[in-house]
Amino acid sequence: MKMSFKIVLWGAIAVVLSVITVVVFTPSLVWKPPITTIAHPYTAEQERGRVLFYSNGCNYCHTQYVRAVDNAMGPVSQGGDYAYDQPLILGSIRTGPDLTYIGRKRSQQWEVDHLKDPRQYSPLSLMPDFTFLNDPDLRAITDYLFYLGDRNATEFMVESPEPYETATGPAYTTAVPSSDPSAPPQGWPTFKESGLYEGKQIYVSHCLTCHGCAGNGLGTYGGTLIVTPANFKVDPFRTMPDDQWFWHVSEGIQGSVMPPWRESLTVSQRWNVIHYVQQMYAAATEHDPNEGNAPPEYQLKDPLQPTLDNIDAGKRIWTRECAVCHGDAARGEGIFRAGIEPVPPDFQNSASAVYQSTTDSDYFWRISEGVPWTAMPTWKLVYNETERWQLVTFIRTMFTKTTPQPPQPTEAQKVTTTPVMKALKLPAIATYDVGRQQFLVQCAHCHGLAGDGKGWDASFLDPKPADLQQKLAPTVTGIMDSYDGITFSKITNGMRDTAMPTWGEFLNTRMRWEDVKYLKDSYTTGLPAGLNASHYGKGDVPLPYVRTSTGIFESEIATIVPADGKAVYDKYCLTCHGAKGQGDGPGAANLLGGHPAPFAKGMSLPYVFGATRGGIPGTHMYGFQPVLSELDIWNVTAYIVQLTGGKWGG
Repeated sequence: MKMSFKIVLWGAIAVVLSVITVVVFTPSLVWKPPITTIAHPYTAEQERGRVLFYSNGCNYCHTQYVRAVDNAMGPVSQGGDYAYDQPLILGSIRTGPDLTYIGRKRSQQWEVDHLKDPRQYSPLSLMPDFTFLNDPDLRAITDYLFYLGDRNATEFMVESPEPYETATGPAYTTAVPSSDPSAPPQGWPTFKESGLYEGKQIYVSHCLTCHGCAGNGLGTYGGTLIVTPANFKVDPFRTMPDDQWFWHVSEGIQGSVMPPWRESLTVSQRWNVIHYVQQMYAAATEHDPNEGNAPPEYQLKDPLQPTLDNIDAGKRIWTRECAVCHGDAARGEGIFRAGIEPVPPDFQNSASAVYQSTTDSDYFWRISEGVPWTAMPTWKLVYNETERWQLVTFIRTMFTKTTPQPPQPTEAQKVTTTPVMKALKLPAIATYDVGRQQFLVQCAHCHGLAGDGKGWDASFLDPKPADLQQKLAPTVTGIMDSYDGITFSKITNGMRDTAMPTWGEFLNTRMRWEDVKYLKDSYTTGLPAGLNASHYGKGDVPLPYVRTSTGIFESEIATIVPADGKAVYDKYCLTCHGAKGQGDGPGAANLLGGHPAPFAKGMSLPYVFGATRGGIPGTHMYGFQPVLSELDIWNVTAYIVQLTGGKWGG
C-alpha cells in the first residue's frame, strides 16, 4: 500500500489515541489499588486548594511521592495513597521538601504566612512569595496541605523503612551462674558470651570519639561538629525500638558525619554495638562486674619511673579521657557521670582497702580491657602500652598515693610556659561572670568557693590545691606584666607533679581566658568599681524570678525542708557568709572585695532563690544552678529565710 499523506496522518492520530487510551483511560478503568489510611476524599475547599496548588506550579519543586531510596520522609508511597487524586500529579524536580506527610506538621496560619513571605521562616529559601493570591485562596491551599499524609502531628522518631522495619536483635544467651562459691567469677565470661565485649570494642574504636565514653554525644571529636552526635541517655534513645537502632547504625544519619556502618561492620557486629549502647547508656542498670583477678598476660609491674614527664603525660590522658566520668580529683564525680551504672569509683576513698591493695597490673589490666558490665572503655584500642602505663603512674602517685612521688619541683619548674605564652594578654571578649560560673563547676571543689584552697576535695590531694588569695595576690609590676600569660599557661598545662588538670586538653581557648579573667579580677586586681552596680544585688528581684513561688513546687515535686538546707548552706555558703549570715565566713577574710555584706533582715523569698540559683552579676556570688538540684536550692533558700528572721511558710 502506497503511504500517502492522508494514511500517515490518520495512522499517527490512531497511534496517539491508542497511547492515550493505554496510558490515561485504561489505568483509570482497571487500576483499583487498596485505599490506604492516608488517602481521603477532598472537600470542595480542599479540592479548590489542590487546583490552586498545581495551577501555581507548586508541584514543580514539591513532590508528593516517597520513594524506597528516600530517607526521613515517611513510609514509602503506595498506589492507594492517590485513590482520590484526579488527575494524578506526583510532582517533578524535588527542589523543595517532599510534602506527602506535611499534614498537621505546621498550623494553617503558619503555612499562609510562609506562602506570603518564605524567607521569614527560611532565610535561604528559593521559593517565590505568593502575595498575588488573596487570603481565601492562600487559605484554600493550606487547607489542602493540612490534610495530606497521615495527618499526625508526630513528635517521635521517623519510622525505619524497608528492609529495617521488622529488624529485631538476636536474643541473649541465658547464663546460669554457678552456685559454687569457689567457682571462677562470672563477670568476664557472661560479658563475652553476651556479645557486649565485642560491642564495647567496636564502640571504642568506631563511636567513642563522637559519642564519648559517657555516651552523651560529647566525645573529643563530637565537639567540633556542627551537628552534635546523639546523647544516648535521653529519649528517644531510651525507648527507641530495635529496628530504628539497626536502621540508623546501618545507614548512618543524613546531614551528619554518622557513617553507614553496614559498609564495614557485619550484621552481628552492628547488633553487638547496639546492645552495648542500650545496656550501658540508653537503659543502664546496675550490674555486678565480678571480674576476678588480672589474667596471666597482665601480671606485670609498671616499667616506668614516676618522673615528672611520665606523670604529666598520664595527667593529660586523664584530663582528656577520664575526668569526665571519674572527676579531676578522682572522686567519681565527673561532669558527665550521671546515668552511668555502676558509678565510677572514688579512688580517694580512704575507708576502702581496695585501692591500697590494687597493684600496677590491676590498673593496667582494667585500663587496657575495661571492666565487664560497665561503661569503662577498652583503652588498649586507643592508647599504646607506654601511654597506658603513664596513666597508671599518674593515678597511683596523685590519687591512691601507692607510688611515691618524685621530689617536688621548684615553683618555676611546675609551670610549663614559653616566652610567647608569657606575653599573651587577656582579650576583651573574656567576661567575669562566665569565668565565675566555670570556676564553680571546674575549680571550686579543689580551690574552694572563696579560692582559699579549701574545697571539699582538697583534703584528698597532695600537694594541696593553691590558695589563690595568696598565690595570686597583687605583686610587683614586673610580675603583673606577664600575669595574663603565666596564668593562662598554668590553666592550659596544669601544674607539674600536682593533680591540677591540663585544662588545655579539655577547655577551648575562650573558656580558659574566661577563667583568667575571673581569677585576675577576684584575686589580683580586685573587681572593677561599678562592676556590681546593677539593680540585682541591691535587693531588687530580677525579672525571671519575680513570680517565683513554692506552691507549685511543693504540690507537684517535693516538700521543702529548711532543716535540710543547713547542710547545703554549710558546704556552699558558710565559707563566705559565715554561720549566721553576717558575712564573716573564714574564706572571705582575704578577698580583695572584702567580706560580703551581712544578710539583710526580711529578705524576700524570690530574691534569695534568684540570687542562689542565678548568682549576682559582677560579684563573687555564684549561681549554683549547675551544681545544686532544684530541691537543694529551695531548701537552702528556706534555711536562709529563717536565718534572717523570716518565718518559712508565713
